[in-house]
Amino acid sequence: MATIVTGRIVQVRVEREEVLISLDNDPASGPLNNWFSLEAEHHRFNAAFSLALAAAANRWPVTIRIGGSGEIDPAVKATIARISVRWTAGD
Repeated sequence: MATIVTGRIVQVRVEREEVLISLDNDPASGPLNNWFSLEAEHHRFNAAFSLALAAAANRWPVTIRIGGSGEIDPAVKATIARISVRWTAGD
């Protein structure tokens, strides 16, 4: 498994302590329940959440890097360390 995944956002769920983001990736290669967690205490939460919303609305691919030293595991929750957008000309 990897620590980075790229895909388009298909669902965003706002919870009390986090925002959960689901991509169009293969769930077998994603984290627990295929949700990536952007925690409210993330040092750039507002910027990361705004970027995720813009990417979701415009169907831009995003790249998510998870935090911690482990790899993405379908049995373990994955916390977002970084999220970036991939703008593609003509897409």
